[in-house]
Amino acid sequence: MLVGLIRFLFWFLLISYILKLLGRYIFPYLLKSYVKKKQSEFNQQFSQSQSNEEKEGEVSIKIKPKKSKSDTTKMGEYIDFEEVDE
Repeated sequence: MLVGLIRFLFWFLLISYILKLLGRYIFPYLLKSYVKKKQSEFNQQFSQSQSNEEKEGEVSIKIKPKKSKSDTTKMGEYIDFEEVDE
């Protein structure tokens, strides 16, 4: 029973020490690399959107095409439904 307790304490302390080292040194490194990667992706998207815009001072009007109304002659007759109380 005492051997089991000592074994448990040994593994508990070992694992907690390893997690402490990971949290102190490896996690910040991984976080920095993730942030740099996302920052470069954002900068690429921002530079692409900047290149698509017109120069300052130029006026451009973008008109959306008008939607044609659907043909209602082929549709059936409108029926007004009423709720029936039982």
